[in-house]
Amino acid sequence: MLLHGWPQSADEFREIIPELSEYYTVYAPDLSGIGGSTAPGQDWSKEALARDIDAFINALELEDPLIVGHDIGGMVAYAYARLFPEEPLGVAILDVPVPGLSPWDTVAMSSHAWHFDFHKQTGLTENLVVGRQAEYFRYFIDSTAANPDAIPDSAIARYAEAYGTPERLRAGFELYRAFDEDAAFFQSLNEPFDVPMLVVGAEFSTQAALPAMATSYAAQGATDVTTLAIEGAGHWLPEERPQATIDAIIGFAARLSQR
Repeated sequence: MLLHGWPQSADEFREIIPELSEYYTVYAPDLSGIGGSTAPGQDWSKEALARDIDAFINALELEDPLIVGHDIGGMVAYAYARLFPEEPLGVAILDVPVPGLSPWDTVAMSSHAWHFDFHKQTGLTENLVVGRQAEYFRYFIDSTAANPDAIPDSAIARYAEAYGTPERLRAGFELYRAFDEDAAFFQSLNEPFDVPMLVVGAEFSTQAALPAMATSYAAQGATDVTTLAIEGAGHWLPEERPQATIDAIIGFAARLSQR
C-alpha cells in the first residue's frame, strides 16, 4: 500500500509500481479529497486519514499489508500502524518527520518549512494558487529536489490536475492545517509498539535527521526501527531514485517475510 505526499498524487509512484508489481499486489490510493478520491468526512488529520486507509484495506479484505508512505503519506502510514498495530506486516516511512516527534520542531522553524505557515492561511492560499497549480508545484518540487529533471513537466501537469478544483486544492492545504492536531495525536501514542518500521532518509533531505527520528520513535514505544539513507536524492525519493526506493521496499519486505 503506497501512500503519496503533497503536492503529489498516487502517480508519484509511477516509476516504482511496475517492478514492485512483479513481486506483490500493489495499491496506491489518492488521499482523501485529492485526485480521484472524495473526502466525505472533511477531516484531514492524519488519524482520520489513517482510518480512511483502514476502511480501504478492509473493503479489499487485505491481510498483513505492508504500508509505505512518502512525505505526508508517511505520517498517515505511521498513524495507521499505531492505530491498528495487529494489521500491518510493517510500515516504511520515506523522508519525512512526524508532527510532534523530534526533529519536528526544528524542521518547522527552519527556512525549508516556509510553506507550513503559508499553507495554513485558510482561503488566502487557495485564492493565490488556484489556476497556478502547475507553476507553484514546479517551483516547490524543484526547491527540494537534488535532481529536478527526474520530475518532468508531464508529471507536474498530472499533479496539478489532481489538485485542479478548489475543493481538491483545499484538501491539499488542509493536510498542513491539521499539523497541530496531528502533533498532539502522535505525542499521545507512547505504548509499546512492535510493528517493524523502516525509516528512510534522502541524502539531501532528512538523512542527517535519521538518528533523531529513530530515537524519537523509540521514546514513543517503538521497539523495531531500522533506518536507511538513500544517496544522491532530494526529497522526492520514488522519482529521483526509483530503483533505490524499490530496493529498500523489497529488502524490507524480504526481511519481514522471514520473521
